[in-house]
Order: sequence, then C-alpha cells, then structure tokens
Amino acid sequence: MQGGSEKPARLGTSELKRLRRRCEELSASIESMRAYYEDLLGSLQDGIIIVESDGHIRSINQAAEELTGLSAQMVRGRLFEQIFPNDRSLQELVRKTMESGRTHTDFDGRLTRQDSSQVVISAVASLISDGTGLARGTVLALRDQTGIRELEERLQRSDRLAALGTVAAGVAHEIRNPLAGLRGAAQLLEGEPDFPPALREYTSVIVKEVDRLGAIVERLLSFATPRGPVLRACNLHEILDGLFFLERVPLGAAKVTIQRQYDPQLPEILADPSEIQQLFLNLIHNGVEAMPGGGDLTVRTRYERSAKRCGGRSVAVAEIIDQGSGFDPEVERRLFTPFFTTKERGTGLGLAICLRIVEDHGGAMEATSSPGRGSRFCVWLPLAKQPEVVSPHNESHRTTQGMRP
Repeated sequence: MQGGSEKPARLGTSELKRLRRRCEELSASIESMRAYYEDLLGSLQDGIIIVESDGHIRSINQAAEELTGLSAQMVRGRLFEQIFPNDRSLQELVRKTMESGRTHTDFDGRLTRQDSSQVVISAVASLISDGTGLARGTVLALRDQTGIRELEERLQRSDRLAALGTVAAGVAHEIRNPLAGLRGAAQLLEGEPDFPPALREYTSVIVKEVDRLGAIVERLLSFATPRGPVLRACNLHEILDGLFFLERVPLGAAKVTIQRQYDPQLPEILADPSEIQQLFLNLIHNGVEAMPGGGDLTVRTRYERSAKRCGGRSVAVAEIIDQGSGFDPEVERRLFTPFFTTKERGTGLGLAICLRIVEDHGGAMEATSSPGRGSRFCVWLPLAKQPEVVSPHNESHRTTQGMRP
C-alpha cells in the first residue's frame, strides 16, 4: 500500500550481539556500583536512613538497624513518620532539611527504639539532590551518644565522690572516738553494783545504737578510702555459690529461694574475690529486703563477646532479679548516689559502694525496674582472658559452643 509507514531497518546479527553485550556490561557495571555503595553504607559506624522527597524511607544501613532495632525489610517503602511516630525532633529535622535545602544538626536528640527504650543520639540531616539541583530526598546520619553521656556522667560522679570521700573520711574519724566513749560509759554504768536493773534496758539500747552507728562509720570509711582491688582470675559461679551457702540461714528465714540460671561455659573474670563477694552480698541483701514476704531471687549469668559499656571488651554479665515492688524512674536515676536511700534505716552507701567496686574493676552496672514488677541489677565484669580481636558489631548475645575466647 502506497503512503504506508516505513518499516524500521533490521539490525544485523553482529549488531544485535554487540548491543546485547553492551547491555550486559552496563547491567554488570550498575550492579557492581550498587553493591559498592551498599558495602560502603554497611561499613559505616553511623546509622544512615535515606528518606525520599515524599517522606518514604528508601533504605537504612546495618548500623541504623542495630541502633533502632528495626530491619530494613520492616521500614523500606514506609513513611518516616509512621516508623518514628514518637521522635518529633527527627521528623522536624528531615522536614526542615527538605524545605530549606540546607543541612541541619541535632547534637542531643532522642531516638525511640523498637523495644520502646530511648537512646541519646546526635543527628545530621543532609539534602540529596540531582545534577540540576532538584531535591530528591534526605540522608539522615545518626550516631549513638549513650557511651559518651555515660562517660561524662561517670567523670562528674568521680569528681563528686572524690570531694565527698575527703569530707566523709574526716567526719568518720571524728565520730569514732565519741562513739567509743559513749559505748564505754554505758558499759561502765551497767557494771556498777548499785546500778538499777530497770535501767539496763536503756543502756543496752545505747550500746546497740552505738554499734549500729559504728557500722555506718566503718562503711563510710570503706567508701571514702577504697583500698583498690587486687586482681586475679577467678570463677564467678564459685563466688556466688559461696555466698549462697553462707547466707542459707537468713535466706531461709526470709523465705527467699535462689533461682540459679548460670551460663555453664562462662570464662573466668579478672577480679578481686573479696570485693566481688562484697558487691554481690550487697545486691543479694537488697533483693531480699525488696521482698519482705519472700519470693524468688533469680541470679542469671551470661557471656558477652564485646560489651560497648566496657570499651568493647569481653565480659561476664550477672543479673540479680527480685520480685519486689520495684521503683519509679526518679528513684532509678538517683539509685547509686551516695546517701540516697528509700529504706527507713538505710545509709544510702550500699549501692554507691557496689558501683565503686564495679568501676574499679573496669566494669559497668545498671538498675532497671517497673513499679510493682520487681527490679533487676545488671553487672558487667571483664574476663581474665580477652580475645585478640573484638568485633564492634558483635555484642550482647548468648554464646554457643565454639565461640569462647
């Protein structure tokens, strides 16, 4: 038919082969570049979240998965505001970056993890644009600042404790002599031949209360003038079992049952056995006092190959879990402060001494609780033998056979 459309020229076989080969080369090049950038993002220590211009999450790297507790499959293609509904500061950071086209930073933000816990982060949001300057999205870089904040708090606490220790040592020394005089005078009165028997009840109270004050003074001196640990390799389970044997009578009287959940392959720790005994004796007594009607006190141990709290070292972790009434967040925040106590006759030194012992060993300690659901004290103690290489991404997991250092 005249005037019909022209047929496209047919390509020769060799030309088709050449084009097919070129397409395969381009596809391989694109795949190689994609894998390179995925490896690059995966190797970064900072969490990276890429948000498209319409607010949908395009991708997150491995560090962001670990930081948020979310997997890439869970968040890819979903709205940023839906994934992080409680993090208004991050939402605002992304929004301002898209609207202004400039980088924005938040050095003291909060990120809500999948388990509802919060971590302190620094966040930087930068614009992604094409060659023409058109905005295509935002890249959000997140850095966990928890370790830095804990280090700052530890340094501040050390400064306070150093000053407090100097004052406490002086006060304790001044108090001991008058206490000895009071006790001696009460005992002399009791020894008088014509001392009224009816008054012996009062002198016995004086002696008893003076002894109690003396014990407080000794604890104050122990806190103010620590001798420092004498470290050696030791078995944590043997120390714990020894304490349970010594405390079997008071534990039975308090109707408290010890539930042991030990990691049978736990390596030895590097510690001073006498100080570790004092540490866990205080924690056991706290657990017993938290359950006036009795109950189960669970003692759990496990291994962590790389504990961020202890500079990436391998550690033994011990948890003391009671079934008491627990405590609220305000108490939790002040729990290790010297002389802070919720007990009617407490001194507020027990947990402060525990924390000092743990930090002297290069470890870490925390307390968590939910009112009405008991409390949990967790202690990290470095192992006697450290592996040669510690991976920063491999932490806080139960060890299976063949993974010991």
